Amino acid sequence: MRKKWKSWWGEARIGLLHSSMQAARKLIQIVRFALAGAVVMYLFIILRIPATTKPNLVLLRGLGFLAVVDVIVVFVMRRVLVFPAEAVLQNQPQDAKALARWKAGYIVTYALSMSIALYGLVLHFFGFPLGRVVPLLLASFALFVFLGPKALASEVSSSAPIVPQ
Repeated sequence: MRKKWKSWWGEARIGLLHSSMQAARKLIQIVRFALAGAVVMYLFIILRIPATTKPNLVLLRGLGFLAVVDVIVVFVMRRVLVFPAEAVLQNQPQDAKALARWKAGYIVTYALSMSIALYGLVLHFFGFPLGRVVPLLLASFALFVFLGPKALASEVSSSAPIVPQ
């Protein structure tokens, strides 16, 4: 009897650790959808509030360059933070440091993606027409859509309920 209890407790602890991974994934998804919704709200703001100043092409080039750099940094940060953490979490789902790095990688990714949308909002209020602003909003929204967290194999395999033996 005692051996079964220990075995069940060990399985239950592993299940709790997997649920913390699922909770982290859920948190990242909430942040992702909230920020993607903010990009859509920026589009509505741009459509409702007209710009009154004259555009400055130096600002367009500068913020356009920064947007391109941000996209590059997003993919580098994913390669540096997210992918190694995912590899560790595949084998050791209880690793708290890897989970923290995984979450931090996604939060940095989404913050940089959001900054691209903010560049578009700034350009609008500095007098640029919708045709110059929308590509930045679309790029930001596309990053939110395509760079979502994927379920780890250890997370999928642990989705079955743990039953005591």
